[in-house]
Amino acid sequence: MTPKDLVYQAASELFDKRDLTAADRYWAKDYIEHSTKGAAGLDGLRQSASTLPDNLRYEPARTLAEGDLVVMHGLYHGLDQQALVGCDMWRVTNGKIAEHWDAHQTFTAANPSGHSMIDGPTDITERDKTAANKQIVEDFVRLIMMGADRSQLPRFFDGDQFLQHNPVIADGVSGLGEAIQTGVWAAVVQQCHRVVADGEFVFTQGEGTLHDEPTVFYDLFRVADGKLAEHWDVVYACPANLPHSNGLF
Repeated sequence: MTPKDLVYQAASELFDKRDLTAADRYWAKDYIEHSTKGAAGLDGLRQSASTLPDNLRYEPARTLAEGDLVVMHGLYHGLDQQALVGCDMWRVTNGKIAEHWDAHQTFTAANPSGHSMIDGPTDITERDKTAANKQIVEDFVRLIMMGADRSQLPRFFDGDQFLQHNPVIADGVSGLGEAIQTGVWAAVVQQCHRVVADGEFVFTQGEGTLHDEPTVFYDLFRVADGKLAEHWDVVYACPANLPHSNGLF
């Protein structure tokens, strides 16, 4: 069973069917939880699963897998009064889920360009380009998102073509520039913790500040013909307290 298949099966049995014994079958005994919502270890996992609302429904959008990491991007219904966009990342070791990170943000159905936070392409069709696409995104994170070297922007985009799913930013490099100039989007990524690539999709997990507040950034890019073509994200403010001592990363 691949890591992706394992995560699908485990999540289905524990969270959909509410079979608490799945924690023993699919999760490692020394499981590490980084979620802002779940307590530590298998006991925390069982507690979270047992208290999920009856009307919980997950709407998957994209799933990436590279090495021992699996990333799921989709929509949660029933966790809050409004739907939540979620990014979950799982680390699988020796056939067991060993670690988990996540991010949630209130869903926006239409941003300034009319895109929702999850619509757009979902199929992975270019796995032969995974390594090259990963390098493009890593360079973008290093030079632009962390280095703020705006002179390097043209190398990453096909003119102004760039589809944007962030809830407050319009399409195009011009849309991003306007959001930055007007103060709508004042983000600084200070550290990138993990990068997961699968075909044309590349996910990054980072931290920094948004409007000077400590913030977690989960970004998902689609690369086309060597250029950044599309972007989704899930962003949340770092909480003051966590239900465990494992940290967010």
